[in-house]
Order: sequence, then C-alpha cells, then structure tokens
Amino acid sequence: MKYALAIDGSSCSLRATEFLIGLIEGRVAAEVHVLNVQEPLRYFDALSEEKQQLVEHRDRERGKRETTEACDMLARAKVPCQLHVIAGDPASGIVKLARDLHCDLIVMGTRGMGTITGLVLGSVATKVVHLSDMPVTLVK
Repeated sequence: MKYALAIDGSSCSLRATEFLIGLIEGRVAAEVHVLNVQEPLRYFDALSEEKQQLVEHRDRERGKRETTEACDMLARAKVPCQLHVIAGDPASGIVKLARDLHCDLIVMGTRGMGTITGLVLGSVATKVVHLSDMPVTLVK
C-alpha cells in the first residue's frame, strides 16, 4: 500500500507521522511518500531565470527542513520514505502529487480549527478532503 504523508513541520504533522508509523507497523509492502508543498512566490514568473533558481533552491531547502523530523521518525521506525518538495497551492499540490504517485491514502495533520473558523478561513486539510478522490486521514 502507498501512503502520502503531508508534512508542514508543525506538531500536528508530527502526530500524523506517529499515527502513520503505528498504522503500517508490521506491514511488509508499505511505501511512504513524504510530501511538502511550499507556497509559491507571487510574481515568480516576473523574476529572472537566475532569481527563479534561487527561489526554487530556497523552497527545496525549506521543505527539507520542515520534513527532517518526520523523516527521522520514519527512519527510526525503519519505514523507508521518499521526500517530495514542490511549490504551489498546498491543498491541490498534495492531492495532485498523491494522485501522480498512485497513493492509496493521504495522511496529514490538522491544526484543530473550530468548525466556524475552518469555514471562514478554510484550511488546507478541509480543501484536501474536498479535492481528493482517495481516502484522507486527518490527525489532530
């Protein structure tokens, strides 16, 4: 089974990592893809090619930093994973990447916003649930 684990570096995403480790413990053929989506820089296309490369490098490095602890947790649990850092809208990026990787389940944390706040602000987790055609597990 293939799992997409969306990580943003928050404590909620680390709880989602713990949950996933428990879920796949003892399963032989588990494949974990750690996903990190960086918000794109406004007017990115207006930058010179050199500056675009600098921004892309910065985003990759930030994504690696945000996922380090989760990847370390997976490694300690002897769960191999592949890291994917992309730029874009977080919710649609998570869903598209999970779909492109043919994942069976998306696991991600939620910051536990109340219903009214979530409706007004909209959360990445809520958007992922609505955009995804595959099961999504949200961990508080």
